[in-house]
Amino acid sequence: MKVIYLDNCATTRVDDEVVDAMLPFLREDFGNPSSPHLLGKRARRAVDGATESVARLIGADPADLVFTSGATESNNLALLGMFGHEDRAPVNAAVCPTDHKSSLSIGRALAGRGLDVRTMRVRPDGRVDLGHLAGLLDPFSRVATASWVNSEIGTVQPVRSMAALCHEAGAMLHVDGAQAAGRIPVDVREAGIDTMSMSGHKIRGPKGVGALYVRPEIRHRLRPVLFGGGQYALRSGTIPTHLVVGMGKACELASAGMAAGTRRVRELRATALEMLMTGFPCVRVNGDPDGGVPHVLNVVLPGVRGESLVSSLRSVALSTGSACNSGSQEPSHVLTAIGLDAENANSSVRICLDSRLPAEDLVRGLELVLERARALADVVVALDGPRR
Repeated sequence: MKVIYLDNCATTRVDDEVVDAMLPFLREDFGNPSSPHLLGKRARRAVDGATESVARLIGADPADLVFTSGATESNNLALLGMFGHEDRAPVNAAVCPTDHKSSLSIGRALAGRGLDVRTMRVRPDGRVDLGHLAGLLDPFSRVATASWVNSEIGTVQPVRSMAALCHEAGAMLHVDGAQAAGRIPVDVREAGIDTMSMSGHKIRGPKGVGALYVRPEIRHRLRPVLFGGGQYALRSGTIPTHLVVGMGKACELASAGMAAGTRRVRELRATALEMLMTGFPCVRVNGDPDGGVPHVLNVVLPGVRGESLVSSLRSVALSTGSACNSGSQEPSHVLTAIGLDAENANSSVRICLDSRLPAEDLVRGLELVLERARALADVVVALDGPRR
């Protein structure tokens, strides 16, 4: 059975060119890139080439990158690495309440160690209130963290302004770039970002590999959280050549296809929005409908429980929000942070588009979504009585 996939923020299909690039390093050139022999040197050259491709995508130098298992590990390395075990309040950090659960969980862990962890205020469109952030920062502030692009509502944060505020206070800015790199133009040096995380599987690369960008001027302020053979100064462990090569190829393809892909996704979004607005009463868009990324569309379908809709669809894959929240009975922390009540938050679904999605598949998928949503809404009306 064909499944129409509308959940490209959770993960993406690995590109065929990425698979082809990876296979030789699982078969013939399987050497450890830290080994001095021929196979090791071949693997090292491949890792170095892939590193250049990743760095080029985000405007970094290859020496500024550390490969990890994904953005979650990168977030941990960046945020935990900025604090010593002896640090206590008034030393503080600032977190964004709409961030990925990995960053918020790190914030709770730091608070549990006795640090002062402060929460930024966000506006109804999901953007950080810069005036409030400025008020949170003081001489004891070590770091602020936010996602460049929110994975549930697509809001793009003003990271340049945030970096400037942090640096004025003597603090650093960490950015979760998992939904930004390869989706929108990213230049970490121009933006003034100190550290930024990435994941390969968000841009048609393999799962299980990511990277952390570290601005060279602040590298000495980070402490490693994994110890071993010292393959990277900040992160030990055997380098998975095939995964790094796959991520490098995915970044290369993302860089080459970004402009055309963005135009295509805008067209798909317009189609989706028109179908939703005309096919279901009182649909509302969550987040920033004009200033967000085009591939994320989060909407309220009044009277329909999002989880029920998602789980009842057999040939369409979409979600109610971030995959890390799957199975939770609580409303999305992102949607409640921007002011939605529990009822509307629980009636929201997220559609994440891909530039290679055929228009006819999108239309058919949304027809099925709307058909099922109307059926679920009718059930609610039948049980609760006529709406007033």
